[in-house]
Amino acid sequence: MDRSSSSDAEYPTTTRPQPSLRSSLLTTTTTFAVASKHEATATKSPDYQAIPSPTSMERHPNPRKHEQFWFHDGSVILQVESKLFRVHQTILANHSEVFAGLFEVPQPPGEHMLEGCHIVVLHDKEQDFVDMLHAVYNPSYFDTLPPTADVDTVLHFISGILRLSTKYLARTLRNRCITLFTSKFPSTFSDYTTKATSTSHERYKSDTVMHAIALARETQVYEVLPYAYYCVARMSMKRLMKEREGDVGWKDKCQCMVGRERLRWAEMSVSHSFLLVFQRASACQTLTCAHTRGPHAEWHILEAAKAPNPLRGFTRWAQLNVCKECEVHCQNIHLAGRKDVWKRLPSFFDLPEWEMLKERQKL
Repeated sequence: MDRSSSSDAEYPTTTRPQPSLRSSLLTTTTTFAVASKHEATATKSPDYQAIPSPTSMERHPNPRKHEQFWFHDGSVILQVESKLFRVHQTILANHSEVFAGLFEVPQPPGEHMLEGCHIVVLHDKEQDFVDMLHAVYNPSYFDTLPPTADVDTVLHFISGILRLSTKYLARTLRNRCITLFTSKFPSTFSDYTTKATSTSHERYKSDTVMHAIALARETQVYEVLPYAYYCVARMSMKRLMKEREGDVGWKDKCQCMVGRERLRWAEMSVSHSFLLVFQRASACQTLTCAHTRGPHAEWHILEAAKAPNPLRGFTRWAQLNVCKECEVHCQNIHLAGRKDVWKRLPSFFDLPEWEMLKERQKL
């Protein structure tokens, strides 16, 4: 790779058309039909697994009532795997456009019923559905997650809710999950700096980052991908060559390895260029600044690191051995360079620009 070039054209952004989130949702197949007025029926996406038709659905032979979500005044029974949930149609409909459409369609005679309620078979994971019902019935449920929760706890907390709020078009729940997701994998430079300078800064495990990428792709939360890829690109080559359960595919790993070289270029030519090619401030009155070896020595330390980290803020300003005017000048160059790296970050991994990523994930 030519490290001397700083042309934007060196890292082209992928611009081929991709379907919106609404158009990629699968038709939710249950014993109810979806009302077309809510536009819940859409084109099948390869990112989702097809749901069996009603004629091929197999109900669990001995489903049991869920201990917590069986309300005696509930108006519909939802079967998810081996559990039955007796819940309120109006409450689900208020949260989900898909359920709102399902419940408006009159049911034909002969359908499965229990205690006067129709039974609807949903092809979801039981724990995911329980998590979503907690969020639906408890307005303060998201507040039960501690502000200091680590990334593994956050991902475990939001995974089920995010999957089903995406599938059933529950916008409010999905947005709450995305807010928590981006608190760990930021999508703005200001959020990144807040996270990076926090006293509770945590180190992410490689398996956790891989899981986050898989969840983001499954639920089409694209705005977390650039920083997640950044984390993968900084992993050791030994780890990237391993193939563990839950890892991203080799195509993603190759993208990250190519991105790793681009991050090295960005560190040298954009964010930390003031070390490699030191220039005095225009207001500098100290002649010795022109001959200082401090910046170049600091660059060699940075270059020896195992992985590039162009977003990381430089802190060893005293080691530059320059006057205050030159130090402030270098700090301004450094901050502008880090912001520029953040802006370019998606393109380093052949992703669309930040704004397009956020636009594509809207319901």
